[in-house]
Amino acid sequence: YRLPTGGIHHGEQIGDALVREAREETGLDLEVRRFLAHIAYVGHDERAPVFHTFAFSLDERGGTLGALDDSEQIEAWREITPGDLGRVADFLDDLRSDGTRGVGGSWRAWGKFRAVVHRVVHEALFDT
Repeated sequence: YRLPTGGIHHGEQIGDALVREAREETGLDLEVRRFLAHIAYVGHDERAPVFHTFAFSLDERGGTLGALDDSEQIEAWREITPGDLGRVADFLDDLRSDGTRGVGGSWRAWGKFRAVVHRVVHEALFDT
């Protein structure tokens, strides 16, 4: 399990992408509570960022939990407390490097990449 994520279409505003992706992946009507963090990932040459993550805290306003788009390939949801985000980050960081069908690369690299946002969000929520 991991925090839901999504992409921004060319020319799309961050807020519009957030609402669209959250709805597609969760089926919920959500409202932005606050911006939490921006993470800029850099390549091996450590110059310009090659990838960005924007993290927000959202409030549920309605809907039924479940992906609206089957192509999202979401198999299940698990609710955790914000305090558990550090443990989820540790779990993701420790994934084995077995190759997995349908996933390019390895679970280990994927887990290490995904662990970052969990740690950053945890810090943003608790290190005020």
